[in-house]
Amino acid sequence: MKDKIAQVTGIGIKTETLEKIALSVNLFEDWLQAHFNPTSLLREWPILALDDKGTVVSGTADLIVETPQGVWVIDHKSDLVDDPVEAFGNYRAQLASYAAALTKEGKTVLGVAINWTRLGVVTSQNLESS
Repeated sequence: MKDKIAQVTGIGIKTETLEKIALSVNLFEDWLQAHFNPTSLLREWPILALDDKGTVVSGTADLIVETPQGVWVIDHKSDLVDDPVEAFGNYRAQLASYAAALTKEGKTVLGVAINWTRLGVVTSQNLESS
């Protein structure tokens, strides 16, 4: 896909930068396989539901990781943060609303996570014991 980035974005990107992007994507994909052994990956998955208060929850989950046990919601963030664990709290409500919407659809949501793309770090919250 790296050869299509300039075409899709309309931005010329140096070969060196494209190689770094490709390496980051490959490392994340390897991490997904090692941590979840997914049965499927749903990318840019639309979410539309009513919450318990009757408010419309509308958004796009960057990644839904399906496993035999249930699903994980993963959002990609490019924020430049010093403490990804602390910064996770800024997005907890968004992730919780996606998890609740998927639960209403009959999915077993095992957890939520953020892939901090600038850091190459993933922070997560397991929901099985919450």
